[in-house]
Amino acid sequence: MECGGQVSEADMLPQRLPTAKKKNCVRCGKAAVLVVQTSAAFCRECFLNYFTHKFRSGLGKTRVVQPGERVLLAFSGGPSSAALLDMVKRGMEEGTQKKRLRIEPGVVFIDEGCIIQGFDVDQRQQALQIVSKIAEDSGFPVYRVMLEDFMSEHSTEADLPVTVSNCAETSQDTTEDVERQVKTLSTDDSSADRLKRLFEQAKSLTAKEDLLQMLRSKLLVKVARMHGYTKVMVGDSGTRLSVRIMADIAQGRGSALPLNTGFADDRHGDVVIVRPMRDFIAKEISMYNTICQLESVFLPTLSTRAAEKASIGHLTEAFISGLQVNFPSTVSTVFRTGAKLCVSQDPENMPEGHERCAMCKAPLDTGQQGPLQSSVYKTSGASEDDNKCVATGPEPSPSLCHGCSLTVADFGDFSALSDQLLHD
Repeated sequence: MECGGQVSEADMLPQRLPTAKKKNCVRCGKAAVLVVQTSAAFCRECFLNYFTHKFRSGLGKTRVVQPGERVLLAFSGGPSSAALLDMVKRGMEEGTQKKRLRIEPGVVFIDEGCIIQGFDVDQRQQALQIVSKIAEDSGFPVYRVMLEDFMSEHSTEADLPVTVSNCAETSQDTTEDVERQVKTLSTDDSSADRLKRLFEQAKSLTAKEDLLQMLRSKLLVKVARMHGYTKVMVGDSGTRLSVRIMADIAQGRGSALPLNTGFADDRHGDVVIVRPMRDFIAKEISMYNTICQLESVFLPTLSTRAAEKASIGHLTEAFISGLQVNFPSTVSTVFRTGAKLCVSQDPENMPEGHERCAMCKAPLDTGQQGPLQSSVYKTSGASEDDNKCVATGPEPSPSLCHGCSLTVADFGDFSALSDQLLHD
């Protein structure tokens, strides 16, 4: 467990790879060296083939990514995105032309250090250098963008400041680019200050994490549009998505689950977010990274020093990981149940005019309220006056979904992001 009691994805991984004593590989019959599930033991070679086939079959079955398409890989430095980067690199180096992954990839890293308390400029510079080196070792173009750039007055696709480096650049050039990028972020930077003040307005960590998720997604889409990419691959694992399924339901985002956790998220239109790592649990990714000796780096998040019950997402993560220890099928059960959900195609259930939330771009779920829906808004804080129940919660905005309405209400004054976020 990281400092402050944070439960990160790395905490869900075993401290050491489980050995397969007196077991044979389920595929070739040789002595097994690791166990994926209770009864699935593999030798090293068969596990790598299993992992690769699982990744490629996920892309092949959906046919979301077409040959020759420009695909942007979202790299956070964590275990899952490191495995994603390696899978794409290996796929493009496949010896057989028929099996080769034929795409034009790029890598993007979003520096979120601005909103992390105690993460100073020197630490950000060091983290950027490590992440940049790992990303550039892939040989793909690398794009680095700061989270606070979303708050700039001219944060359009044409003006969004992005540092670009290619495999042809020397490591010295990369270091100079990183230092130059970080040094521009002084404490007097208006965009950084505006973003910090915005997050400080939030009453709960849940709202901060919710906003960060939306800002991150919108920046990924902006960078993709700037450089002509039509797909964005993210490293969300099945373990991470299982947590999000439970957390989204608790936060009133159940109607957006097919988009938030599905293989392809097409809410942004011209840029589709793809999750090719969703069929892997964190344990499998840990084994793959260990065998292939892949480097990853831990970066602090909003919940790094937070208590277990600090946010809905943080508490859900601790709950799922705790169950997974004694019940290894917990993650797969939650994930596969959530994967069965899909967007309704019934015209009667579709929102009028197919309207979408102005903030998260998911289909609106705040139509005409029924008796049950109208009692949802903070009834725990209701008071009685002349035998009448008076709700103290805010009325939902007609242009926001239920989940985003709760997030906006938690921030209070949301005008700082109205132009960039609500009308993006």
